[in-house]
Amino acid sequence: MTDETINELSAQIAELHFAEDLPAQIEGFELRKIFAAEEDKFILFTYADAAIHCAITAYFHTETKEFKVRQSIGLTEFCLTDFFTEDLAHFKELLDAELAGVIKNLRGVGTGKVNRFLHDIKLDTWAYGRSLPATLEGFELYISPAAPVEVTNGSFIIVNYADFALGSDFALSYNIYTDEFGGEERICGAPKVIYNFDAKTLDDLEAKLKDNLTDELREIRRLSEEAK
Repeated sequence: MTDETINELSAQIAELHFAEDLPAQIEGFELRKIFAAEEDKFILFTYADAAIHCAITAYFHTETKEFKVRQSIGLTEFCLTDFFTEDLAHFKELLDAELAGVIKNLRGVGTGKVNRFLHDIKLDTWAYGRSLPATLEGFELYISPAAPVEVTNGSFIIVNYADFALGSDFALSYNIYTDEFGGEERICGAPKVIYNFDAKTLDDLEAKLKDNLTDELREIRRLSEEAK
């Protein structure tokens, strides 16, 4: 990022009194003002609750020349497209109107109910899903089928085992548009799609979890330890 871009952004922030207007806390999420360049981004601020591993980051992306909001749920990160804009004043208006609601929803991660799409595939009555251990191979069951988390493009994370100290995890998602289950893992923060948990039904998914879940978590840990 060029000094010229940093200076322009800093001037806009000062003109709008952007830093002064941010509340110190929203729904128990603590504000951290940053206003500094980080690779191809200019980070404005974060709101985070380390206890539940959730955060919101507001930033300017030089590649697209847009202001954006990134949401972090556990080790999963994605942008909220409703906040995309090239204008800082408009970005501030969007934040004033919507940010508190977004953070309130984050506060409820892990306590949500199964919606009608997931009810239709009987996720809420999936006995095997309710029997998943709270810890397995040193990984914590961060997201369970009883409280799936909606992410992007019609996908819901239904199972997530995470080791936050390693920055590594295993996640299973269901997509309402493709009507399919699929897996992803992270090795020290680096995501990778995996295919040995692809399934069309909960019965198929259950069989693959019984056969492969423990070995998959062991492999994630082995690769993570090697990458450290």
